[in-house]
Amino acid sequence: MNKKSTKDILQAPRGMRDFFGEEFKKRKNFYKIAEEISERYGFSGIETPIMEHTEIFQKGVGEGTDIVDKEMYNLTTTGGDKLTLRPEGTAAIMRAYIEHGMGSLQGAQMLYYSGPFFRHERPQKGRYRQFYQFGLEVMGSKEARYDAIIIKTGYEILKSTDKEIIVEINTLGNNEERKKYVDILRNFYMKNIDSIGESDKSRVETNPLRILDSKDKNTKSVNENAPSILNYLGDDSIKHFNIVKKILEENNIKYEVIPSLVRGLDYYEHTVFEYITINSDGNKSDALGGGGRYDGLAETLGHNKSVPSVGLGLGVDRIIDITDINIDEKSNIIPILKLTNSTNLDIYIKKIIKELNNIKKVIIINHIQKFDKQIKFIKKNGYRYFIIIDEKIIKENKIILRSLKDDINEQININELKNRIREIYKKL
Repeated sequence: MNKKSTKDILQAPRGMRDFFGEEFKKRKNFYKIAEEISERYGFSGIETPIMEHTEIFQKGVGEGTDIVDKEMYNLTTTGGDKLTLRPEGTAAIMRAYIEHGMGSLQGAQMLYYSGPFFRHERPQKGRYRQFYQFGLEVMGSKEARYDAIIIKTGYEILKSTDKEIIVEINTLGNNEERKKYVDILRNFYMKNIDSIGESDKSRVETNPLRILDSKDKNTKSVNENAPSILNYLGDDSIKHFNIVKKILEENNIKYEVIPSLVRGLDYYEHTVFEYITINSDGNKSDALGGGGRYDGLAETLGHNKSVPSVGLGLGVDRIIDITDINIDEKSNIIPILKLTNSTNLDIYIKKIIKELNNIKKVIIINHIQKFDKQIKFIKKNGYRYFIIIDEKIIKENKIILRSLKDDINEQININELKNRIREIYKKL
């Protein structure tokens, strides 16, 4: 064992980081807004241990995946138990669902979770060995509408970044259709074995689906002629996929069907998807997260019956990297800017606070006098909406509701303010 120097041990382990100052606030505040949106759609929170029995991930994630074969942090306790720092969240949530008998509860269980996860891979920008995720799971229903609810909720969370988001989506069919497609794909790659990249050749037998999203230039060329899963679906799988797409269209969610999209884990079937950002030049950037349906995971873990489920994971590190400070709890706070100091204005401020009581938190920006500095403060702290109060329009019992991000700059009667605020936030 190599002995580390004092300099080495006084640094965080490679691929792991400390959080403080603005970075700490941004991560904390992202979780807060993600939880608020999730709860609005009917999800409730769950927290599982940071370690699970190693078999949970070997069975759930799948042998032949990079995660299981190369990236897991495994340990053996003094009592001989084999444990693993969780490399992903879904298998652990399913274990908790089974252990606590959630299947006996009424209706599908809609859960959200967050926290650190661990994979021993090469650190790079946006990818760390201790990384953070926010996840959603709906467990106990085959209904395609839950696939769409999961996608929509994640989409609403990512809209908070103010980036243009498109959903890439595909279907892997049911378990039997997926197995048949894997065999067809394996035969295709065997015929082209000399043309694909060296790193992909070992996957032909173990996990040919992963070759579809290979980054090797030779393999990418071969993949242009790879068979599409969409040609091997049964009627029920096509119907399921069409329902998901129809609901996305009804909710004005941009999506693109990508037949080569498979995701990296063995338990997926039917719907799979990823959230992609569109850069200012119109080109696609890296995925911010994704997920899919996994109706057979419970049985793979050893449960005696199926638990049809669908879920997603969002990469918090990458989201925070591309997002300014305005993705925080301040989106639910409405500051009041006073143009002048007067007792008369303070009386109306009390009326506004009373009017908005219980729907939004109201604060007064009264420590900054000049209007341009108040606006600078609003921009820096990322408040979504704010109220301007001025003696000229107070005479008409009105205030100004304004946003620097949305096209809103309107005079509103104080008595109508609560309904207008509710109307605006319903559209977010």
